[in-house]
Amino acid sequence: MGGDERYHLLSGSAFEPAWLEALSACRPRPLLFLAEGMLPYFETAQVKSLVLTLRDHFPGAELVCDAHTPFVIWADNLQLAFSKINARLRWGLKHGKDVEGWGAGISLLDEWFYFDNPEPRMSAYRWMRFFPLLGRSTGIFHYRLGERT
Repeated sequence: MGGDERYHLLSGSAFEPAWLEALSACRPRPLLFLAEGMLPYFETAQVKSLVLTLRDHFPGAELVCDAHTPFVIWADNLQLAFSKINARLRWGLKHGKDVEGWGAGISLLDEWFYFDNPEPRMSAYRWMRFFPLLGRSTGIFHYRLGERT
């Protein structure tokens, strides 16, 4: 744990229910869940189940996660098929609002795409923002999961 009382890291699987109890004391406070680089490795049904579990256990919590489009999932997996790496991407988003259809109360608050405002370090890739298939292929999505009670 860091020095900030508001910031906590838990070890374990996001799909095991034990950590939900560890956070039960935090329910009166607003919660922000960060899923950095993990969700694309799981099946859609697993990601949907996790999002709905967060919504049901922590109404009003927010989730920030990254996601790729199905095209990027396909292209990355094609490249990985020729490598010695055994990881494959599975879940992707065509549109950030697609997650809203998973259940009542889920709302997209904001989304950012890597090439919207390219940093100077990415100068070789700036051209990608002019092609939606590439420029909006990987993003960060911010959701509210239900209403606080």
